[in-house]
Amino acid sequence: MTTKILKNFFTKSDFDRDCPSDGIFEYHPQIRVFLILNGIFFHNADSYIRFVWPLLVNSLALVGTGFELIFIYHGIATNDYAFATESFCYFITLFIIPVINTSLLVNRRKLMDLLYSMDRDFQYVYSLGSKYRNTFLKGQLLIWQLCILWFVFILMISFMYFSRTLAVLLYQSLFATQTEHLIRPLISPFWLPYDDPYRTPNYEVFLTLQIISSAIVIPQAFCVYIYILFHILLHYYYMMSMIIYDCEVLFNDLDHGVVELSKYDPRRIEVQFVLNGRMRRIVKWHNLVIRSIEKVSSIFGPPLVYQVMFSSLLICLTTYQVADSLDHGNLNVIFVMYSVATCVQLWIPCYLGTLFRDKAFAVGDALWSSGWHATPLGRLLRNDITLVIMRTQQPLTIKFTGLPNLDLETFCSIMTSAYSYFNLLRRYSRDNT
Repeated sequence: MTTKILKNFFTKSDFDRDCPSDGIFEYHPQIRVFLILNGIFFHNADSYIRFVWPLLVNSLALVGTGFELIFIYHGIATNDYAFATESFCYFITLFIIPVINTSLLVNRRKLMDLLYSMDRDFQYVYSLGSKYRNTFLKGQLLIWQLCILWFVFILMISFMYFSRTLAVLLYQSLFATQTEHLIRPLISPFWLPYDDPYRTPNYEVFLTLQIISSAIVIPQAFCVYIYILFHILLHYYYMMSMIIYDCEVLFNDLDHGVVELSKYDPRRIEVQFVLNGRMRRIVKWHNLVIRSIEKVSSIFGPPLVYQVMFSSLLICLTTYQVADSLDHGNLNVIFVMYSVATCVQLWIPCYLGTLFRDKAFAVGDALWSSGWHATPLGRLLRNDITLVIMRTQQPLTIKFTGLPNLDLETFCSIMTSAYSYFNLLRRYSRDNT
């Protein structure tokens, strides 16, 4: 029974596919829940209560970054590069949280307009034929399933952080003896200049703060921001599939002989009206996608710039932690997963950027292959087709100051830089050992 419930939940089997009144917020209720964590309310949108959670999370993140700066200084001063690099990893991860929250709060009106526009798209596609609706719903189901998988993956990393610490603490409480002189564990290494962080009550305070950070801050940094970004991009990716379908049927079921008639003939006027309506929808949807990507660029531009700038360092440092633990005969499973998550959270927008760019070019190819040259009706839309094809030749990507093209080429460049930094860091640490 439980397996069936989970399967129905994962595959959306209980969703009414024939109900056009259901929109994107009914199909994806997680959107509103996730955005509440970023201070965006859909009801009572101007309430000051919306600032409570972002203020709490930002405060925790900034306190954490302050401590990590101290730890970085201590690690470098004592030549403990494993300690310094681990602290720098957490510093980069924590500092992106105020960047994300600030960017989303400042641009919340644009984000809400974008989501309401997606809701209208969702309901409009329902009113079209089964070919449109089935393809679009297949894409929405993929978004839903990717959201679940991504959320579970991030929660698993977060759970491993504090469960490992609690397991060691439980072992020390039940089985360890006083003669072993064990130090109570924290989730991440800690140091204070004039005090012992492992004495009571320091230990209890810092352990609580670290558990809260692992349970709240890390999921919000990785999960919510990446999910909202790939949801929007995949939504408009499938909207471009609708445009391609419209291009394929542009001249279908029309009387091709009306071109020889007078432009005032009722039959020609009727065909011209149908053609203009079909072309108008193609242009309307294409302009909608272009405007939406411009909004995405302004909303997510600052976090993406930060992500692209520092991902090479973060990947380098997490990999260094894994290599350093292997040098000591251990495998740091948490940092293996942390490193994988860091690579994936960069790969997702870069892969979608490439996918989106190629799909935009495919719209132009579909219009070129619509058969306009093989039918006399092509003469009635030649100028419109030419203008749209010219527009589709301009790459449709997220653009923001300081942000390179968001594609797989950028991802490969960042990974190459990370590998170079990793080799340099390993060589430097060996020379100073």
